[in-house]
Amino acid sequence: MPIKLNRSVSSVDDLLTTDEAAKLLGVSRRFLDKDRHEARANGTSPKIPYMNMGHRTVRYRRGDVIVFLDESRVE
Repeated sequence: MPIKLNRSVSSVDDLLTTDEAAKLLGVSRRFLDKDRHEARANGTSPKIPYMNMGHRTVRYRRGDVIVFLDESRVE
């Protein structure tokens, strides 16, 4: 049975696993795990928004990852 999403997603390809997002960013999976953990512990927003789709199932929108990369750019 397919999962129904409350938000519209243009395609399944727009959702990345933690490993895929880490690879796109060129960081370790641990970086993203730590970002989520620290945000929850401090009551703040994570550096990269994510979707919690169930117990231990996290997905990142490709667009959010790209926005993070663009905003982190130093000229």
